[in-house]
Amino acid sequence: MTHETTTESRSGSGRTADINARLDRLPAWGLHPAVYVVLGMCYLLAFYDIAVIGIALPRISDSLHLTGSDESLPITLNLIGYIIGAYGLGNVADALGRRKTLAIVMILLAVSSVLTAASWNTATLSVFRFLAGVGIGAQITLSATLIGEFAPASSRGRYLARNIVWAAVGNIVPAVLAIPLLRIPGAAGWRTLFALSACVVLLLALFRDRILPESPRWLAAHGQLDRAERVVVAMEQRNRARLGGELPDPVPVPGEELGGGFPTSALFRRPFAGRLAVVLSFWFVLYFAVYAFLAYQTTLLGDLHAKLPSSVVVTAIGFAGGVAGAAVQPLFIDRIERRTSVIAGLVVFVAGFILLAAANGPVLITIGSFLASMGLFLTLVPAYAYTAEIFPTRARAAAMGVGDGLGHAGGAVQPYIVVPLLAAAGARPVFWMMAAVAALAIVIMLFALRTSRRPLTELSQ
Repeated sequence: MTHETTTESRSGSGRTADINARLDRLPAWGLHPAVYVVLGMCYLLAFYDIAVIGIALPRISDSLHLTGSDESLPITLNLIGYIIGAYGLGNVADALGRRKTLAIVMILLAVSSVLTAASWNTATLSVFRFLAGVGIGAQITLSATLIGEFAPASSRGRYLARNIVWAAVGNIVPAVLAIPLLRIPGAAGWRTLFALSACVVLLLALFRDRILPESPRWLAAHGQLDRAERVVVAMEQRNRARLGGELPDPVPVPGEELGGGFPTSALFRRPFAGRLAVVLSFWFVLYFAVYAFLAYQTTLLGDLHAKLPSSVVVTAIGFAGGVAGAAVQPLFIDRIERRTSVIAGLVVFVAGFILLAAANGPVLITIGSFLASMGLFLTLVPAYAYTAEIFPTRARAAAMGVGDGLGHAGGAVQPYIVVPLLAAAGARPVFWMMAAVAALAIVIMLFALRTSRRPLTELSQ
């Protein structure tokens, strides 16, 4: 008897548990290949938007006559927007659905990108970067959540890693485009860099059930069992067509017990409160170092005597390290415990900062920048996977919003430490500080759970 017929006789929690078990036992990704384009481009354009401000900031400052404190404001408000978007729209996604909320986010990102390109002073640049931050935070949260909920338990990390390769590409694209565009006299170059990210809205054409359906885990958790069943059956049929033969029987798993009410309230009950404390402190510390690096990389490298346009070239080469780091992750992410992978990535991240702090020439500067970017993506891939898989379906997007989203407060406060330190002592002490902060993230990850290859329903208990 097929799973489709056996589940017809079930109702409520029994059918929900069966749907979750069947998703976890799928041998391979069961969605249309175009989903890679949708979710991958979500990552690419989100990280494009994160990286472009740091690359274009020296030219923006010249064009809009920004002071040092003026430069900090749009970066800080962008990260505050990230926090609000990740948490607020994460809760919306838990209530209204992942796909519907992601469509709203894409429209917001397109509008804010065009507005940023039209900025005419510090205030407008800051407001429009805030709106962009709301969209970026929600887009990254929802993309990671969707991938985790669609992917089989045995390869959840690998499918997330494949999509985050696009994020690494999103870092390098604005650096490459900046090489010719920032040579254009006036403000046209940096305005074009920001306007280009509005193309995210084109992805809405692929938001159809045949290509990107709603998460069946979310549907089942919200009582839409027939619709969830149709999505799972389609995923099973795609696996049968690809692999041939029948699929293995699902291993029974317990249903999720979370209760009703505001999703965030469940996160402060055992065992989730301890998990939330670990991921929130980890992301806060990590993002302090990450955004000090991304937002001021061109400026910091310029202080190390890699002047524009050379500092932009070094930045582009450095971001290639991120592509390399993300590209190797699918090869081993599901073979190594998440915690171990995160710590290994952080070691490379720290090593890059130490090399930059001690560099005395362009070769070491370039290698240090390459290693820091590689370490960043070696860290981000398993860290996103970990954060998305240790909380229940009803509150998963909200948990990503609290952990990853509120963790961006670390990035929001760093300009008020980095900018004065850079002005007073130069780039080298800033890189030493980044290395120390990233090392603290290693200590925090020692308290993380084992999650690799475990079903989401098991981890949510």
